[in-house]
Amino acid sequence: MDIRVEPRTQSGQVLLDFSLLVGPSTRVTRHEDWLGNAAHWFSITDYHERIEIFARSLIETTPNVVLPGLVDDPIKGLQDSMDLWDFLQIADPIMDDEPLRALHADMGLSKVGTIGEAVEIVGKGLPDRFEYRSNVTDAHSTTDALLVGGCGVCQDFAHVALGLLRLTGIPARYVSGYLHVEREKETPSQSHAWIEYWSPTHGWQPYDPTHGLVPEETYVTVGYGRSYRDVPPNRGIYQGAASESLEIEVRTSPGHRPDRRKVVDDMLVDLPVYAEAPDRVSRTDLPGSDAASEQQQQQQQ
Repeated sequence: MDIRVEPRTQSGQVLLDFSLLVGPSTRVTRHEDWLGNAAHWFSITDYHERIEIFARSLIETTPNVVLPGLVDDPIKGLQDSMDLWDFLQIADPIMDDEPLRALHADMGLSKVGTIGEAVEIVGKGLPDRFEYRSNVTDAHSTTDALLVGGCGVCQDFAHVALGLLRLTGIPARYVSGYLHVEREKETPSQSHAWIEYWSPTHGWQPYDPTHGLVPEETYVTVGYGRSYRDVPPNRGIYQGAASESLEIEVRTSPGHRPDRRKVVDDMLVDLPVYAEAPDRVSRTDLPGSDAASEQQQQQQQ
């Protein structure tokens, strides 16, 4: 399984501390993809009933906010660059079809002169035209789900915004991360998605088309790519007859710099593995290392 939950260290954001636990216990390796996003990979070959992943991060955010109204780079003056080529292409799940081009024309984006003006039109126009609603789209939905259905979640708003800006000739990329929202009760939140657009003067600049605003210190970037499909929080395969379900819980809160002199170990994921498939009557619960040892002894007999 491949998971992407480690926040980036970049301009305006520093990862101060990160911990990751996987149960049942297994070796986890870390690598970075072609865009510098951190990914952790692991494999569990022993019989097991479920997998639990626990990640904890401490991030310091000090964004240098640039409002779109201050981005006056002309769109016609954008120079082609191989570094930006991927972020100008329109491909599934962003559909170059009649609904997207009709919205592009309705917003008058072909007549816009500057990058900032185009971002403002897209950022304000999407929340006015479409409704944020959970459980009507999924991770595999295309831009047509929002454009035709009229409602969706942050992932859908981000994909449509990317399509509109790319049709206008502005490089833009998908951002996956977290958004801290103050709540009266400590309740789980969710991951969030927004976009970044390219300006020759200001570089990559963030914008949240779901809320129609520029992200500030409550936004935490985990990764970015051409679309959601470059940065899903988890992706993998399994072998066996079992069914699959997924539960995710995100909790955010204001933090403080860690005291390196204190060792805090309150993270524990202790799940059993089995010497035989869990659906067999004769199964035996064993710790991961003991189960592997017993299987090895049986093979040597």
